[in-house]
Amino acid sequence: MNMESLVAVRPGRNGGTFAGRFVTFAATAALLLAPVAAHAAGSGPTGPSAAVKFEKIPGSAIKRVILSAKAAQRLGIETGEVREKSIVRKQMFGGQVSHSLRVQMVQKKARGAFGALVWRVTAKPAPQPRMDMQATPTADEAWIRLMLSEAEWDRVAKDKPARVLPLATRGKLKRELMALPSKLPPLEDPKRTMLTLYYVVKGKDHGLKANDRMRVELQLKGDDRKRKVVPYSALYYDGKGTPWVYVNTKPLTFERKRVKVERIEGDDVILKDGPSVGTRVVTVGAALLYGAEVIFKR
Repeated sequence: MNMESLVAVRPGRNGGTFAGRFVTFAATAALLLAPVAAHAAGSGPTGPSAAVKFEKIPGSAIKRVILSAKAAQRLGIETGEVREKSIVRKQMFGGQVSHSLRVQMVQKKARGAFGALVWRVTAKPAPQPRMDMQATPTADEAWIRLMLSEAEWDRVAKDKPARVLPLATRGKLKRELMALPSKLPPLEDPKRTMLTLYYVVKGKDHGLKANDRMRVELQLKGDDRKRKVVPYSALYYDGKGTPWVYVNTKPLTFERKRVKVERIEGDDVILKDGPSVGTRVVTVGAALLYGAEVIFKR
């Protein structure tokens, strides 16, 4: 048995990959299926074929896996569906609830796509009103300050609201908070090569206090056309890093299908190529089916 084939490589949720633990899926499948085979041996064929059988697929070196009902139950096989879904790309940034602001418009040499008018910001309590533009949060709103690079700002969908979340180490918010763009142009920080942006949370019961650090999820540019997706749990990588899913063609019958992954968004895997929409795919037990292939296949 080729032990290399027993090492799974799974992608991270951000699209990267990392080597999985050295889990002997085939050995696990053998342990789970052996009692089923032994139970069947007294009244039928001996060996693992009582629990699992293989059929040739015309034009393919991969064989169709057929489980007994008892084997499928023992492996805990569950399935989901290939779907079409509108995928909205998002990215998380760090933010901070801001003090009142004094915003001055200053003339500066044109830079990139931002034009000749650049804004500077003083992030401290505003003094007495003056002729400059004022941006002072009211009692019914909170302003969230973010710092992005020019490249990050260019990717952001500038007219879309942002979702405000607490830090992972903090408790939950009282309610889901959405922040609207402040409509201020990007504010250039003269000390850094970064741009400062502001989003506004409306409502009195937001529970945010000045200087609270938050996570802010911004929507990125891009179309929202429907894409073919499968559940993340359905995706299986073999020892060579090739992505597969197991298609449930009929009851207790499974075929391994190669897929092409575009990217991973949360619990969804967006496919460049794969089974047709509506196809049932294995979401629990794919690694064990692969293990059964490796150890039992004739």
